[in-house]
Amino acid sequence: MRHFVGFIVGLVLAPVLMLGTGWVLPRFADLEETGRSILTTGGVVTLGAASVVALLMALVLVPPGLTPLLPGIAGLTLAGATAVELLRPALVERVPGLPGVEGALTLLSIGAYLPLALVLFVPMLVPTRWVGKEAPQGVTEEEYFDGLYDEDYEDGGAEPRRAARA
Repeated sequence: MRHFVGFIVGLVLAPVLMLGTGWVLPRFADLEETGRSILTTGGVVTLGAASVVALLMALVLVPPGLTPLLPGIAGLTLAGATAVELLRPALVERVPGLPGVEGALTLLSIGAYLPLALVLFVPMLVPTRWVGKEAPQGVTEEEYFDGLYDEDYEDGGAEPRRAARA
């Protein structure tokens, strides 16, 4: 189930990353062109949005308990979007006008999402990420059968009684 959820979230994550970075790009460029500091209101908001995108990436890449499909599918989606931009640029023109699309298309056309796609795809190749958390080994089989019945039953008592748990 965790792999299915990771697959779906990975498909959603790629457009979120593209729109987030696409929204931030023109605002950083505007700060550079006007010579304004990052400490202005617009600069702080832009820096905050970039930090949220970076935090999202860290939360996807770092936890070992997450399925590797989540970052892997997001990386493959970003790589696929870059391939579509290179091979069929007319398809990219059909993208609806959402906030951040212009910046995302600019980043897509220069291939800026390929390194990000590689970083997201590599955890899918690590074998230990595919193994879930193992259940703790609490009681061995011998301990289970030893504590199952009272000693009265073993001595030949008429009726088995459950052992009281301490």
